[in-house]
Amino acid sequence: MSSLQRKNLVIAGFLFLALLAAPRGVFAADAKEAVQLNAASSMADNLAALTGKTVTVNIAGGQAVTGIVKNVKGNLLHLEKLSQKEFYDGLVNIDKIASIEARVR
Repeated sequence: MSSLQRKNLVIAGFLFLALLAAPRGVFAADAKEAVQLNAASSMADNLAALTGKTVTVNIAGGQAVTGIVKNVKGNLLHLEKLSQKEFYDGLVNIDKIASIEARVR
């Protein structure tokens, strides 16, 4: 066995032990933060529950806008860090939203 192979084997062993020793909560952090969409709530309430999460809103005219929900106030949705547009934020009229897509699992 070469020196490089021994070194890689030792590193793999340490990584395996680190995974075994890690608290279970470390891997379940995303599951605890999962948000569910609620058909019984309004569009604004669903969007407010997704604050800080990445969503795609489909506008009634057919356009889709993806960004991170920063704030929902009144009849407006504030999306920050719009995808494929560096340094852009956007405001969307909630009445014009046809659907919401969000990662919930």
